[in-house]
Amino acid sequence: MPYHGVTSHLAPFLPYVEKANSSDLRRAWRMPDKLSRPIDLATLQAWLRTCDASHGDHCRANLNPIDTPDDHFPTWLVDVRKRCIVRVTTSPQIYVALSYVWGKAECISLTTSTTPQLLTEGSLNSTTLPRTLRDAMDLVSTLGLPFLWIDRLCIVQDDQAEKHAQIKAMGSIYAQAYFTLIAAQSHDASGPLSSRPVQFVSRAVPRRLFTTIARWTLSKLPNPSSPESLANSPWRGPKTDREVMHIMSIDLLRTTWFSRGWTFQEFLFSPRKVVFHNNTLNWECHCASYHETQPVPLSPSTASTPCPRPPGTDIDAYPNFHRYARLAALFTPRHLSFPEDALDAFAGTAAAFARVYPGGLVTGLPAMVFDAALLWQPYHPLRRRRAVLVEEGEAVLPSWSWVSWQGEVHSETWASGWDYLGRFGGVEEGNTGRWVTASTVEWSHSRTVGGERAPVRVVADEFRRRDWGEVLPAGWKEVLDEKGHGGYFVYDTLPGCEFRYPIPLSTGRGHAFRSRYLHCRTRHAHFRVSPKPFRSFAGRCAVVALEGPDGCFAGCLRLNDLEQDVRGSIGAEERYHLIELSSGSVGLGNRADDLPDHPLADVFDEWSLPGWVRKDGLYEFYNVMWVEWRDGVAFRLAVGRVEKQSWEETAVEEMDVTIG
Repeated sequence: MPYHGVTSHLAPFLPYVEKANSSDLRRAWRMPDKLSRPIDLATLQAWLRTCDASHGDHCRANLNPIDTPDDHFPTWLVDVRKRCIVRVTTSPQIYVALSYVWGKAECISLTTSTTPQLLTEGSLNSTTLPRTLRDAMDLVSTLGLPFLWIDRLCIVQDDQAEKHAQIKAMGSIYAQAYFTLIAAQSHDASGPLSSRPVQFVSRAVPRRLFTTIARWTLSKLPNPSSPESLANSPWRGPKTDREVMHIMSIDLLRTTWFSRGWTFQEFLFSPRKVVFHNNTLNWECHCASYHETQPVPLSPSTASTPCPRPPGTDIDAYPNFHRYARLAALFTPRHLSFPEDALDAFAGTAAAFARVYPGGLVTGLPAMVFDAALLWQPYHPLRRRRAVLVEEGEAVLPSWSWVSWQGEVHSETWASGWDYLGRFGGVEEGNTGRWVTASTVEWSHSRTVGGERAPVRVVADEFRRRDWGEVLPAGWKEVLDEKGHGGYFVYDTLPGCEFRYPIPLSTGRGHAFRSRYLHCRTRHAHFRVSPKPFRSFAGRCAVVALEGPDGCFAGCLRLNDLEQDVRGSIGAEERYHLIELSSGSVGLGNRADDLPDHPLADVFDEWSLPGWVRKDGLYEFYNVMWVEWRDGVAFRLAVGRVEKQSWEETAVEEMDVTIG
């Protein structure tokens, strides 16, 4: 069931809900009704004290596995007492990081020419500074903390080398902050942190700050800010703190802040978040989430128990493609004022994941599982990100990477890429059915068409094919089942993680490459397309059937279009040019008549098409890409599958292909 437009399997990756307390409310929870009633900073101080005292290293710096030698702290910080910037030249400083939406607000920024001015004490007292930034500095100063990191004022905008290094280090900058101040109240930086006063309040008796709201459900939650919702809904208010945090989560999802591409990694890497939105104040750390009227634990004995392992949005110490795919699916709907910034907005995330993936990332696709990573599909039709400030050829937005598209990517279409995972991270044995993608093509990548090519080594496929016998890589151990048969594999420094086979582990030096082109030599063929499109079993995309020379069903493609938009536009003899990407298979068992209940039914569109011949046992196929050609370069139009026998009989020629 969708969670405010987010598919259910992505819900654990959303704010607040996974770490909320399920205890009953001590008093009725109510929405803000009087903007004159202040937000009490004593509550925020209590959250910080509780987390400091009871959560240990779970919520402190270096929690994410990005503490490698090339990590960066901020180069510049805002001194909130002196109201100027200072250069960080000594040991790491305690600072707060600001996450906000810049929008169209006008403000001075740090450049080589403005640096002398901004180094002058009092230079940031100007009333022309956007309201969000002024409020943030006031808040940090009131809390008694010395420094604030603001991207606009702490990254030299016209020093490209320093700017690129700091953008790449964004994950580390937010991870190392004492906490991240999230300003999600306003549409841009000209608005306040909150329309309510933010101050210390002496409260002997809890104030009644709120009025009762309507009953809510996960699938259809009315906007709590809407008078119509309150007037027309006879629903009950929430009864537990967890229900309150569900409401807070959905409110945050509706903000401009949550829709922006740049705020994605700021949310992802921040261990502790203080969130202003919808005239409320909320807290989320790695171990807990609180709303402002919730009683705060007064001692470690009453505080939340630290998480035994990182929650959904953290980075694992091993290549977890299951998690990466979901994070990518949460990034793709986000908006960027300048679409060519997509890789920059994802740079901190890419840098962190690249360190745990052997071979790093190639424009957002992990090299370790590259064949499977190429198979991403739209959940709903996507919009191509087009460069605004630079020429199209200068932007790194290749058609073959999900980074270049905005909208909902169907993350389950990547499931064969996490075939190596066992019963961990929500991946139960057999959930993929078992779906395997095997390499048939040798890939390389380059920044320009004729530039130097670097090979892509799909090491997960190499490890899957290997017969390990009794000689395992160092640190690996096979755990046998009750009958002494092969069960699963474990690694000595990854307790609780189970794998179907040993996987390569990175040395922490993986690189996030920014390449525009892929190169390979592969088989290709032209297939006739059935004129009648169908709707995908999942989402709203059109699916077209491919026909072999005999006119029988041969495969299918999921198009980046609505079914009604394609209807009537396909000619009777139209043929699509397909190139081979890899081979694949999925186990069906004896459930040919029960395919709608198969765990991969929403991925394999062909199973619901009338021409597909039902099969028992193993379904074998080739993964293909429909391409169009411009100046000798292929561009992705769609990805799908052709049944093994049909492809091998038809695709008898090879060609050199460059995909842009």
